[in-house]
Amino acid sequence: MDGTDVWPRTSPGGKPATFIGRDGGKVWKRQSKGLPKRDAYFTVKRQAMTCDQRNPVGIYFGTTGGEVWGSINEGDSWKCLVRYLPEIYSVTLLEKG
Repeated sequence: MDGTDVWPRTSPGGKPATFIGRDGGKVWKRQSKGLPKRDAYFTVKRQAMTCDQRNPVGIYFGTTGGEVWGSINEGDSWKCLVRYLPEIYSVTLLEKG
């Protein structure tokens, strides 16, 4: 990568999903249960995705449309946690100790 490549974090065709690979990137599994099935043209900025230290891992991301989505099962299913925020540039997770 020389800095001129574009690595989009958009929802192609308006159908957002995350992808998981457990074999060094040979096979990727699409995960979209709970995410919008159509007409969801948002972007996730580079710093707007994070995860927790639990088992299974929780994953969270914010969108340019002002939504925060979360999964408590490594992306197997998703839930919208909050809507109607301004564009989200960054998501940080603070866990109770």
